[in-house]
Amino acid sequence: MKGGTFWDAVAVGQNVGLEALSILEGRTERRPGPVIWDSRREPRISFLVPPRSIIDTESIGCRLLSFGDYVAVPGLLVIEPPGPHWLVPPDPGQPDRLVDPVLLVSALGHADGARWATVSAGSGQLQVLVNDAQVDGRACLRCTAAELPLRPAGRGTVMSDDGVERSFDRVFCTTHLETESVSKAATE
Repeated sequence: MKGGTFWDAVAVGQNVGLEALSILEGRTERRPGPVIWDSRREPRISFLVPPRSIIDTESIGCRLLSFGDYVAVPGLLVIEPPGPHWLVPPDPGQPDRLVDPVLLVSALGHADGARWATVSAGSGQLQVLVNDAQVDGRACLRCTAAELPLRPAGRGTVMSDDGVERSFDRVFCTTHLETESVSKAATE
């Protein structure tokens, strides 16, 4: 289907796209908008954004598909491979709802160079995607904000590039530290 009329598409590699989708779902606490997974030759994820969205593609390593570009759009019920399929199908109740381009750029920026870490949450453990600033204690574990004050909230572990597991101090901004404390108390 030709882009640029009802939507544009932001296409990224499969791994970064899946990580960005995970971040978007966590930040929005809902489905972020239509997302297509084309798992053929060069697997990629395409996020459908409003037409004429302004996205700095070079800084986040993606491709903006708009007027004159074509995107393989699956049928509404196609949610499994082979071929292009919906990771997040369009919402029939809100057919005009698309992925927020500002949130998408933020998620793609966070996903680039990020890795999964294990953190304690109440009596269990969670896997979260972290970047270097979060592992170094310079950014909130939940929202990636680096504004002070950041407060410590326990330890986590992350696997380094050379396969060595190391611990790190979890820090949260004031807003998310309160949310973390309420969540922790509710699970105990």
